[in-house]
Amino acid sequence: MRRGQPLARRTRLTARKGLTRRTELTTTTELARVTPLRPMSARRRAENRERREIAHATFGDAPLCAIPGCGRLADDVHEPLTRARGGSITDPSNMVPLCRDCHDVVQRGPQWAYDLGLMVHSWDGGDAA
Repeated sequence: MRRGQPLARRTRLTARKGLTRRTELTTTTELARVTPLRPMSARRRAENRERREIAHATFGDAPLCAIPGCGRLADDVHEPLTRARGGSITDPSNMVPLCRDCHDVVQRGPQWAYDLGLMVHSWDGGDAA
């Protein structure tokens, strides 16, 4: 068979009666979890707690958005060098306060975000962290 060609049928399709269930559906309690899944591991929870404390010590109670000309209060702490690129979320030099709207725009990775240092390519700083 070659790519791009439809499959050749050996028999013609015929109209038959609809599909019927041969066995009844049964409910089982074996698959139900007794304890709910934790949305976050204890290690991640501790890391987020540490990050919150560092951000509060670094930026204070009401930091302003770091985007020039924005002037709104920051809602989020942004990492220019993401964890996937080798950054740390608990490194104060890898934290920038941003308002939610600016953070959404910066996360899309426009060139001006790289020019302002709000985003860092992995080859610019991934190995240094």
